Amino acid sequence: MTKPHEHTDSSERYTNHSASGRLDNRTQNERDILTLIRHDGAIPKADIAQRTGLSAQSATVIIKKLESDELVKRLPPVRGGVGQPKVPFGLNADGAFGLGLKIGRRSFDMTLLDLAGNVKASLHEKVAYPTVDHLLSFTQRGVSVLTQQLSNEQRTRIRGLGIAMPFEIWSWAEEAGAPADALEAWKSLDIQAALFELLDLPIYVSNDATAACSAEMAFGNPHRFNHFLYVFVGTFLGGGLVINNQLFTGKSGNAGAIGSLPFLSNAQSQQQQLITQSSLYLLEKQLNEAGLDGNKLYEAPEHWSGLKTNPEFMRIVQVWMEQAAQGIAFATHCAFSMLDLDGIIIDGAMPQNIKQELVTCVKSALKDADLRGVYQGSISAGNVGSKAQSIGSANLSLIANYY
Repeated sequence: MTKPHEHTDSSERYTNHSASGRLDNRTQNERDILTLIRHDGAIPKADIAQRTGLSAQSATVIIKKLESDELVKRLPPVRGGVGQPKVPFGLNADGAFGLGLKIGRRSFDMTLLDLAGNVKASLHEKVAYPTVDHLLSFTQRGVSVLTQQLSNEQRTRIRGLGIAMPFEIWSWAEEAGAPADALEAWKSLDIQAALFELLDLPIYVSNDATAACSAEMAFGNPHRFNHFLYVFVGTFLGGGLVINNQLFTGKSGNAGAIGSLPFLSNAQSQQQQLITQSSLYLLEKQLNEAGLDGNKLYEAPEHWSGLKTNPEFMRIVQVWMEQAAQGIAFATHCAFSMLDLDGIIIDGAMPQNIKQELVTCVKSALKDADLRGVYQGSISAGNVGSKAQSIGSANLSLIANYY
């Protein structure tokens, strides 16, 4: 039995539970072409052959097969160049679908994603803290609600349910504000087996920040970094690692877990983990202590509605950002020193302007660091945003089958 913290090797594509007829195994050449089209949006056949290193004949055969399988489609010819108009090929968005479930410390989120990466539907539910019983009921209800818009034939094209969840969720009961024994049931839960039995779908499990990182790889990363550390500032701080343009998950699937880095700030008397320095639950706590409603941070992460107009709120946020930036700058220094990366991408469950200011604070904090002998790459804001974990979880089954 595979416990939720015992992730399979990345070569197994995140899963060891599958449902008959759901897996769509593709050759590496087919995957390469689908990945190229997903990256560029639309590409003529000749360009596909050139960029994949395939012969024109091989590329033609593979594209015809993908077209016959309704995974790609011909787009209107591009006119105006020399010679015959070029016919680009794009993804058929309805060719396949992936479901995603994000298990958070304050909420459950489910997302339906099409082959082109468009969010077709989503469902969000706040929780005081995540329990196993609540998860199972939400999952069953969520799949029913999100797939109502699909035809019966389209439902056969759902390739699985991806799960993005924190590593050892039961270890953080105190920080999550849960009773000591409330999260104990997670220890004995084989989440892949339980949800496979519930849904009869392939189940793919990933660390939540790793899933968010995969979403940034697929739908963000505007600078096209090949090597980067991804930082996600959620209720708890997390991270993901990309090496040679591949998501590096490590032996246990937890590579890039910067929240567990040891850290000692000027205000601390003893060393703690970075998660206690740069997480949103700290801001939530500070707001509550000031008489404000910290739970509003999670109601509309992209806007923080009803809070940003409050001067006291913005003062507390500024203090929190400077504190969080110190920790992220430390992780950035470590990553640049050990991995020689192109850059750091910082994302999180927060409004875009707050995220941009946090990036500025991290850059400012690094000015005080001793970076002699270290190549300092770029530091930028992520593009996917607060739904990165949910989108990344839905993307897991599509990655397993097509990319």
